[in-house]
Amino acid sequence: MEPGEITTLRQLADALDQLRRDRNLSLQGLADAAQKLTTPGGRQRALPRSTASHLKNAKSLPQRETVETWLAACGLPGEEAQRPWLQALDRVVNSHQQRPPGAVRVRDARPRVLGVHAAIHVDQPARDGQTLSGQHELPPYVPRDFDADLRTKITLAGQQGGFVLVTGDSSVGKTRALFEAVQTVLPDWWLLHPSGADVLREFAAHPAGRTVVWLDELQDYLDHPGGVPAGEVRGMIAAGVVLVATCWPGERTGRVALPADGEPAPYANDRRLLGLADVLTVPGTLSTHERRRAEDLAHTDRRIRVALDTPDAGFTQVMAAGPELIRHWDHAPTYAKAVITAALDARRVGAHAPLTLDFLEGAAPGYLTNRQQATPPAHWLDSALDYATELLHGATATLCPVAAGMGAITGYQVADYLHQHALRVRRTEHLPDTAWHALTRHHHPDDTERLADNADRRGRDHEALTLYQQLADNGSRYGRAGLNSLLAERGDLGALRARADNGDEYASARLVNLLAERGDLGALRGLAENGDVSASARLVDLLAERGDLGALRGLAENGDVSASARLAVLLAERGDLGPLRELADNGDEYTSARLVDLLAERGDLGPLRELADNGDVTAILRLAELLAMQGDLEPLRKLADNGNWNAATTLIDLLAEKGMVEQLEQEVAAGTLGAADALRHAQKLRLLTRDD
Repeated sequence: MEPGEITTLRQLADALDQLRRDRNLSLQGLADAAQKLTTPGGRQRALPRSTASHLKNAKSLPQRETVETWLAACGLPGEEAQRPWLQALDRVVNSHQQRPPGAVRVRDARPRVLGVHAAIHVDQPARDGQTLSGQHELPPYVPRDFDADLRTKITLAGQQGGFVLVTGDSSVGKTRALFEAVQTVLPDWWLLHPSGADVLREFAAHPAGRTVVWLDELQDYLDHPGGVPAGEVRGMIAAGVVLVATCWPGERTGRVALPADGEPAPYANDRRLLGLADVLTVPGTLSTHERRRAEDLAHTDRRIRVALDTPDAGFTQVMAAGPELIRHWDHAPTYAKAVITAALDARRVGAHAPLTLDFLEGAAPGYLTNRQQATPPAHWLDSALDYATELLHGATATLCPVAAGMGAITGYQVADYLHQHALRVRRTEHLPDTAWHALTRHHHPDDTERLADNADRRGRDHEALTLYQQLADNGSRYGRAGLNSLLAERGDLGALRARADNGDEYASARLVNLLAERGDLGALRGLAENGDVSASARLVDLLAERGDLGALRGLAENGDVSASARLAVLLAERGDLGPLRELADNGDEYTSARLVDLLAERGDLGPLRELADNGDVTAILRLAELLAMQGDLEPLRKLADNGNWNAATTLIDLLAEKGMVEQLEQEVAAGTLGAADALRHAQKLRLLTRDD
């Protein structure tokens, strides 16, 4: 039995024993040969006869070192020669591992199910007078220059868990390369291909090691309510899971980019998740070496020959019938082209879920002239769909039906390659009204947020409001924020007020901002009187900007703290001591602070001393600072003797600064706080001065 066929301990034991017999070695001879071996670290190997006997009779699972020694004693010392045997041991050791629900062995996975593009179909040439009608599902794999790098990344991820992401444009071979790499490196692991983000989250709650999680088209798992939390991906990696995924460069770039200051961050989780990935980018064309390898394989499969001989497109794109998709669209009959274009435009503005028949029927008229709308042929939609879903070279179609069970179609998806082409050629084309109207009525709920954002950015206010409303009705905070922002931009006070009255905090904030921008003091005052804190703050701001002291005083007297603060600032800026003192006498702490600052700036010690004598802490502090600046020690000492801590500290600092050692000695004798430390410092400085 070949090592690659081994799956049980009994098979491993028999195969190793057969290897021994093929080398004409007895168990004792095997042990003697092992004694002549050393490990890479210089330690002598050993394979006791009893250990060899246990392995031969499959009595217990052998250690890796035992199998390595057995193989080396049989003349297979190198890593390359031992690899298939050690892989067999790995399969045997882990054969007891429980299969995650829905998983298959990597070696048994079907590439087409995992998202590898079907290849074009071409007639094989006749050989020996017979026509070759059959073709394998996929052509031979053309080795890529980046294969070694990709397989190294997967190997490292397999050792400790990891996330490998392959990026590249549609139909450049990223999914096929990833499939070949995983099959080569981790053939005996389980492979789980989640049907959606919810299934992935269920697995993440109880991750199983030695499992490859296949996430082809990663954005499909992220563009979903709740997405996939980055923390759950970290948990899977910590459990030894290997996540592999593909995505288009634009999808990744848009999610990892930091938002501008003040802008929302809709992709904050995706940015953290993608930060966990080891990224490899697949180029869009074959290198010289890759084309040479393809030439070597061209005689084995005519599809490779045809792709190499097509000059107007890349090799991998031709293999997936990419250029034929474009030609099929460009030369489509009138009604079929309208249907295909409507589907492409819908995908361009965020409709990722399968498009329903109702959508296609409602949107298509906008891509037709009045005459074409008035005189459609019988069964025009069925004929258009027949053309759009026609398989091209047996590989793909412009619109691919999506099943809703046996014999039932839930909708249609555009081919990825054609979508990327349409992104370029229709980038600045406006969607007709019929397309937008159909989208608002016939789309999957998972797409509502993207469609609303695209409608908003494209100036389709009516559709954006409808879509934001749908989101808001389903409890979406993003929907409420977008709806209220758009209402505010339109100046729709009535709608904002109605939403605010129903408890929508986003609407309240937008309403207040809009009223403030318009300078509508009456409406702001009404909201403020009803307890709207934001309205109160904006009202105070407006009154302060206008210098309306009377209105601010009225608010302050009614207990508005913000109004008191702004009033005090305005009075201080005007140097208006009378009103400041009046408000301060009434116990307004903000006004008291500004009065003290103003007196200190003017150096008006008399009023400051009066405030300080009445216990105003701020006045005491500022008075002490002023006295210190003037070198007036006696008032400072009196304040300190009266228990003013700030005055005492300032006095000590001033004495130390002036080197007044005798005065400091007196303060030490009086027990003034900090005087002893200041005295020691001053004495040290005096000694240093004398030495100099």
